[in-house]
Amino acid sequence: MGCENLKRASSRFWLSKKGIAIPVTFLMLFVSLTFLISITYCFAIMRVNSEGGSLKASAAKRGMLSLENSIMSVAWSPGSSETCSFEDYGGKFKVEPEGKRLIINVTDGSFSENIFNGSVGKIVYELTPSRSQISNFFLKGDSRVIINQSSFSMAQLYVSPGSEFQEVTLCYRPFASSAVIGSSGGKPVNNLRIYVINLNSSQSLTLTGEFRLKVTCVNVTSTLRSYNFSYQIESLMVKVNFDGVNGTVSLPVSSNAEGAIVKLEIVTCNIKLQNIGV
Repeated sequence: MGCENLKRASSRFWLSKKGIAIPVTFLMLFVSLTFLISITYCFAIMRVNSEGGSLKASAAKRGMLSLENSIMSVAWSPGSSETCSFEDYGGKFKVEPEGKRLIINVTDGSFSENIFNGSVGKIVYELTPSRSQISNFFLKGDSRVIINQSSFSMAQLYVSPGSEFQEVTLCYRPFASSAVIGSSGGKPVNNLRIYVINLNSSQSLTLTGEFRLKVTCVNVTSTLRSYNFSYQIESLMVKVNFDGVNGTVSLPVSSNAEGAIVKLEIVTCNIKLQNIGV
């Protein structure tokens, strides 16, 4: 009798709303827990991928620094060459020989002349997406587009936003110097030199994965202009437009009441980059 009553009570419980609610509640908990685990897993994977991207981006920056060192080790030594290796950093490497238009102008206020107008090339590594999104950060050099002190690097190696991802760009700005080298006809003779590193002899390249580059100093060329001033002059301004960015340096000129002679020399180092495989 007692067993029959217990069975009837049990049947009434499972048929009641409370009896139905228990398995439904467990099902909702199970679905919620499964959803939470899935979301947590997705975020974990995204974080791992992002941290992996940061590591690859750091390695790519070191690779570009190594390439810059290779370029400077052969620069100004015609015929010398070096090999530089890149690992698979997950991004895209590009050499653009026609990149970075350079225009150089000299003036003392009374006259003005363009003495250089051409492309000097640039090298770009497009980084993989990462958690670190630092923009306009210089790894080497600074934002000035012309320098007149040998303690500063001619290289501009910087991180900046690209069309899709961040990019590491390497290019070279001109360096200007001046010195008095004697006299002629009663006038001091000044030698002004402007040094240019030109990458436009390079192959146009777009590379991914592992590869090796041969860096060669093709030659060093020089063009000379001479200016005979009949009045006293204290300096010449060298104005630069480097792919739309302007800059100016002042070079001292020695003169007297008779005037001054200025020999202006543009010395160009032509660098060639070529792909030589893995």
